[in-house]
Amino acid sequence: MRRSVAEACLLALLASAPAMADELPPLTAPPAALAEPDLRVQLNASRRTVVSSELAGKIVELKVKEGDSFQKGQRLVGFDCAIHRARLGHSAAAQEAANKKLGVARKLDHLQSISVSDLSQAQAELNMARAQNGVNQVMVQHCNIDAPFSGRVAERKVQPGEYVAEGKELLALYDDSAFEVELIVPSNWMVWLKPGYAFTVHLDETGADYPAKVERLGSVIDPLSQSIKVFGRIDAQAGQLLPGMSGNARIAPPASAGA
Repeated sequence: MRRSVAEACLLALLASAPAMADELPPLTAPPAALAEPDLRVQLNASRRTVVSSELAGKIVELKVKEGDSFQKGQRLVGFDCAIHRARLGHSAAAQEAANKKLGVARKLDHLQSISVSDLSQAQAELNMARAQNGVNQVMVQHCNIDAPFSGRVAERKVQPGEYVAEGKELLALYDDSAFEVELIVPSNWMVWLKPGYAFTVHLDETGADYPAKVERLGSVIDPLSQSIKVFGRIDAQAGQLLPGMSGNARIAPPASAGA
């Protein structure tokens, strides 16, 4: 009995089925549940500042360089303030003279030998002399810049002997005793992740783990990724860590959160 063309094709397909099955890739198990997000972190100094000149003048003292450590209250920058000190001496003498003049005027007033306007003029001159002397005292105080906290120099923007204008940036400083880490976590972690929660930070540069604590949570949730920023703090010995170091945060949820 002759077979139709359709029947012949069907028989040929059935005959080749075992060979085709051998060529198919093996079945794999369904993908496992997604792992926890990769919590990358980067270190930033918790306290940092840029020191600027509060007067125009020539720099005569600038011993710290980039990377140097310093202590709170240590002199960082000194200016040539011969003119300001001379002005202070002049204003101090003028204040003393005005004070003596007022004393004489008061004695004369007690003897009714001076007019009220002359007495008032002597008092006004003393007030003006005090104000000018106070200004000169402040200018002399600005001749030296002391460290506002202990830390390290991130950048030196000027050189000794350079004449700078008022407001010129001189040094970038940071406190190297504490660092802030910023990371992004799922927003549903807010149920249990609160300020004070302890976690661990592993830094790539040192290969070591450091204890950290949550300081605060961000104020906005990303509607697309359903995530929120978290800011933590790492306390370390001075000079042990550097701004810009990066790594991973390891945050273990509490048992009640069903990690």
